[in-house]
Amino acid sequence: MNLKTKNALIGGLLAIVFVMAVGYAAFAQQLTINGTASISSTWDVHFVEENDPDVTGTPGVSGATAPTGSISYTDGYNASITANLIQPGDSITFTLTIENGGNISADLGTPTVTMSGDEDGTGNLTATKGNIKFTVTSPAQPVIGEGETTTMTVVAEFIDQEGNTAAGNESATVEIGLNATQA
Repeated sequence: MNLKTKNALIGGLLAIVFVMAVGYAAFAQQLTINGTASISSTWDVHFVEENDPDVTGTPGVSGATAPTGSISYTDGYNASITANLIQPGDSITFTLTIENGGNISADLGTPTVTMSGDEDGTGNLTATKGNIKFTVTSPAQPVIGEGETTTMTVVAEFIDQEGNTAAGNESATVEIGLNATQA
């Protein structure tokens, strides 16, 4: 290698080192952030556990004993509904209230419907056991904001699948799960 090439190479390397030193100095500055941040949002979408839930029974035959039912709740997100139906044509309607007690709007999706011994999974919102068919409606208001409530209904019907006309006095229970996400 001749002397001119060596000097040019050394000069180039020194220039690279100089650029790297200036770049390092520019990026090596210390950044300090002082302050605090807090999040004050709460998520609280749940079934309202009512002492006297809205349960309306209609007998299939005029003057007959009205069907009965009950609602119980577990953890605010699940409702267990039991219907006691007596004869073909009986029906009972359960009204469930959903409340947004938090300050984040909630999108109420399709509820989950499960039943042990479900004999006829005809759809996402129906379940049948014996002669009792449960039909669940999605919440009336699909999005609820802070402090708002909405309702959904569950209808239990005595559907005589065997063609009998005599009273059957049947009972079945269905589980309804609340399906809410942040809107």
